[in-house]
Amino acid sequence: MYVVAVLAERGVPMDEILADAVVEGSSVLDGLLRSLEDTPVPEQHSTPLELFREALRPIDRALGLIGAPEPPAGTGARRLAPWDHYGLSPGSSQVLGPAAHEAHLRWGVAKAAAMARLVDSTTGPLLGLFCPAQDRPFLVAHAETSGYRTVVMPTAKPVAVAVVCAEERGADAIVRDAAMESRVVVYGRSIDDIDEMRFKSLGASTVVHADRFLAQPGEYLPFLA
Repeated sequence: MYVVAVLAERGVPMDEILADAVVEGSSVLDGLLRSLEDTPVPEQHSTPLELFREALRPIDRALGLIGAPEPPAGTGARRLAPWDHYGLSPGSSQVLGPAAHEAHLRWGVAKAAAMARLVDSTTGPLLGLFCPAQDRPFLVAHAETSGYRTVVMPTAKPVAVAVVCAEERGADAIVRDAAMESRVVVYGRSIDDIDEMRFKSLGASTVVHADRFLAQPGEYLPFLA
């Protein structure tokens, strides 16, 4: 479990107060997710990751009750909400494990597709591109035949999928920001093991050599039914 792992990493022992808070948080999350499922797509204003963060409030309160020290600056803990004194909120669903990450990304793609159908049945979810000019025409053509609309990144528009070329200046920042809510595919012509580890640590779902990606991009992009 995410909370147990984070507390163990910080050396905070699991006592009865924290255990009760974890149970309470799990119950809150179940209720929030059920409510999300019952809410019409146009009225869904929170993502599953945002709901997970909200369910961490009881754990944050419990840590305060037992007098646990707040993580100092520079430890990697990020406070993503005013109440998040202990930096428990994950920046990406990827840190919650492969199953949660995939479920979150599927939700994003499904919501984007549903919203697009409400606006115009000829449009689909957005696929963001951050790539060299010579790759763009091919990727746009593939995306559009696969049911996506395309937009050049960075963009203020939410994208369901981001395709990022590792060799482009600013690729790291684009991956980090997009991975908060989107599936991110990174490709590059000089990708090595170190690059793969770096981009995955930033939140990329897939890191692949350009030869393989450009030969069969459909193998790496979510299929739209």
